[in-house]
Amino acid sequence: GGIEEDFIKCMAKTYLGEFSLKGAELRAQGINGTGNLLVPNDNYCKFEEWVTPILDQMLKEQNENKTNWTPSKIIDRLGKEINNPESVYYWTHKNRIPVF
Repeated sequence: GGIEEDFIKCMAKTYLGEFSLKGAELRAQGINGTGNLLVPNDNYCKFEEWVTPILDQMLKEQNENKTNWTPSKIIDRLGKEINNPESVYYWTHKNRIPVF
């Protein structure tokens, strides 16, 4: 889950927590624990709203242009689309560094 978390942190605030926090207790509060990061559920909704139209466009490109979307190409495309220097994948796209 590290790739989408990079994009999610660009959508809304992620908070620093503790590794020892109980996942069930966090979920009851509408928060997801990812390691020691605390991610409100709404952040995932914002991510889905952002990524879904991109994936739809990529499917269209695949069907019309026979684009072969490998995991590395998908990550690169999302890095291009995020257009946010807080994203690691923004920089890998900008500097043409493939991610495997």
